[in-house]
Amino acid sequence: MIKKAAVVIGVDQTSGNLVKLKSAASGAETVAAWLKDQGYDVVCCTDKTKSVTSMDVAKAIAQFVTLQPRYNLLIIYFSGHGFWHARSDHWLLSGAPIDASQAINLDGAMDLAKYSGIPNVVFISDACRSIPDSRVGAYVNGIDAFPNFAEISTNSKIDVIKATSEVHAAFEVDIKGEPHSVLTYALRSAYREPTNKIIMEIVEGTEQIVIVPNRKLELYLQDKVNQILADIDINLSQTIEIIIPSSDKFYIARVDDNAIITTGGVMRSKSSSPPDFTVLNVGIDAANTIRNALNSQDHFANMMVSHFDTNTALNSRYPDTAVDHFESFSGFTIRGAKIRSAVVAKMLNNTSVEILNSGGEDTAAVVRLWNASPATSVIIQLENGYYAVLAGLDGYIGHASFDEIGLVNVSYVPSSNGWRWEAYKNRKNQLDRMRALVALAVDHNTFQLHSEAEAEALSSQIRMVKVIDPTLGLYAAHAYSQAEKDDSIQSIRDYMRDDLNVDLFDIQVLTSRCKNEYSPTWPVVPFCPMLTQTWNLLRPRGFQLPFQLEEAKPYLCNSLWTTFAPGAGEIIRNAIETEALR
Repeated sequence: MIKKAAVVIGVDQTSGNLVKLKSAASGAETVAAWLKDQGYDVVCCTDKTKSVTSMDVAKAIAQFVTLQPRYNLLIIYFSGHGFWHARSDHWLLSGAPIDASQAINLDGAMDLAKYSGIPNVVFISDACRSIPDSRVGAYVNGIDAFPNFAEISTNSKIDVIKATSEVHAAFEVDIKGEPHSVLTYALRSAYREPTNKIIMEIVEGTEQIVIVPNRKLELYLQDKVNQILADIDINLSQTIEIIIPSSDKFYIARVDDNAIITTGGVMRSKSSSPPDFTVLNVGIDAANTIRNALNSQDHFANMMVSHFDTNTALNSRYPDTAVDHFESFSGFTIRGAKIRSAVVAKMLNNTSVEILNSGGEDTAAVVRLWNASPATSVIIQLENGYYAVLAGLDGYIGHASFDEIGLVNVSYVPSSNGWRWEAYKNRKNQLDRMRALVALAVDHNTFQLHSEAEAEALSSQIRMVKVIDPTLGLYAAHAYSQAEKDDSIQSIRDYMRDDLNVDLFDIQVLTSRCKNEYSPTWPVVPFCPMLTQTWNLLRPRGFQLPFQLEEAKPYLCNSLWTTFAPGAGEIIRNAIETEALR
């Protein structure tokens, strides 16, 4: 018999000046009662009678997550206020944001949940993903909430349902005279009034039951959310985000006994187009194009996108053709920003950096590295006071692009006067296209691997004879981690070691829980994660950075690649001068 458990959290009131919600606690109680009826063991934590603390949540999860696993399925549900900072979600509990520890770091929790021993874990996040409007909010880091069992190496499947897209609000509205959170109401509706397109009949034990597989929830939920909001205000929009790597028959609950099953899709009472429709569909378009390429016999035969706006977004992610080599074999071109300074961290070799052109609004900056073998950490300071951290790789030119948020793209391309150029040149157009598509999809959180075939196809495409595309390797490693494919991450690491003779920091983090641990004899660059999303995995993976970087962490931007806001400038400069960052 399948054993199921749930931790259900609802917080109406946080500290500080955030508005008090009307439906988070009551919605959580409704979800808890529903799941109990579905046979779950449930702990419900709401602030109706007392504050909800991070310790309350950790204790509740620890009841169900034990070293000897006792459950097959665990649901973690949260309704309340949420922050989106450094490309990670934080659920705010009663004491947050005044108390920075009174929150749940969702990325950290999901990472530890992979090694919980429970085969399937579902996170339901019915919260805003707002950018903190003050430094107080940016300091919120919370806890990872799950036990950290080093003994467990088998990956769990992690399904995630988020109420809205990054930096956007999740609404609560009045429905039939009562306040409801929109996602929670839509989720319950999927089991009370499903369409025949999303239900499935299965045999469980000796019983035939009707379920809604998690993989069929996405379209229903989005349609239902659209319908609810359109009935209130045609200008409102809320685009859900769902990641479902679990099997086709995996489900949260049975369809209600008294459910009304309709024959078609959800009928919208009004026609509406969300204000951010184009932006969101750029990421979806890129992701669909990648999937089509990976699932075709000739993976590069057709990588045509559907929307003009997608091509426009891709153009900024192609390498700068004006600079294809340096006499030193290594360096960077930088678009979208003017450089104030460039510094290399002190390593064993005599590496130096030279700014050939500081760049400007319409001119690319050009930075040359000398004696970068095998690699070095590079700190770029922009004219506006922002800092970016990159790996300088011997024989590669890094083509970087900034926007108003920070470092949005980096493409590592072999220098045309180096030994890797011929292998790259033969596949240049295809690799540049695939790299740009993946970068765009990753930036919009739409890059996912849906099958073993797609994972294998991606692995074969990022390799060039004896070398690997470093940028695609980084992106692919995160996709493999999300899909619980540790062996594929190790393969990428091994290819990179053969080519670069170093470990990239992000890859080291992602392979830290693999069975074959990394060798400490390999140098690691740069001195911190290059992709912002990796920062949120450091604590659950047991990585401790120099204290200067811990002090600078609240200044991380929401950019795809690590960028620090101007407030971190003095911290970074002092760390460089004292050689604390190597």
